[in-house]
Amino acid sequence: MGKSLIIELLAGSADDCLAARRVGADRVELNSGLSVGGLTPTVGTTRLAKEKGGLPVMAMLRPRAGGFCYSPLERETMALDGRELVEAGADGLVFGILRSDGSVDELACSALMAAVPCREWVFHRAFDLVPEPFEALETLIALGFRRVLTKGQANSFEEGEALLLELREKAAGRIEILVPGVRPHNVRRIVRTDGFDQIHLGRFAERVDPSNSARPEIYFGAATKGREHLYEALDEGYARSLRELALAGC
Repeated sequence: MGKSLIIELLAGSADDCLAARRVGADRVELNSGLSVGGLTPTVGTTRLAKEKGGLPVMAMLRPRAGGFCYSPLERETMALDGRELVEAGADGLVFGILRSDGSVDELACSALMAAVPCREWVFHRAFDLVPEPFEALETLIALGFRRVLTKGQANSFEEGEALLLELREKAAGRIEILVPGVRPHNVRRIVRTDGFDQIHLGRFAERVDPSNSARPEIYFGAATKGREHLYEALDEGYARSLRELALAGC
């Protein structure tokens, strides 16, 4: 193998983190609420993810779905959650705070980072909403973020590829670029042709919980009506095959 490649798997539970270790991931990004883009995981999940999974755990700090411009109480919630997640074993925290115009709220980010002792800070895909990406990149570097997760302000790697390459050039080693949108058809291009050395991936498969089989007509939320017996877990086979493709491309 040529260069070193870091593979980060998306996880929504401690069980997913165990699967990530079996697959051979290098680290995990731990969330709850994956159906809405990821929310803050519980302290218990984080503790078990670290103790049982054994991989570096990057824990999401996102108090709600629906954008990234937070109220003072939401930012206070993020600080309290962040301290507890680090105490539970999180190796790093993943977050993003924006102003109402979509620009990085550097004062709010700085205040959160000062309030929580943490080894690694990661700015998540809120970056893909900022109006001036190169200016935002400099802001994140100045704030001390270790890396940024971005699709190049697009919904797919192919659409954002040109900007991703520009961002890496501008970063010049001062901040790491973590690339999502990895699929079997593009993983070798991402790793071999473009030379990105950190990728973020994860696909989830439906699992059946049979506990509502006696009363299938009962539901607990409008969004889950008719689907109360289903939940999602990391698709371990898919993740393993994509990892093998990625390493073959190194």
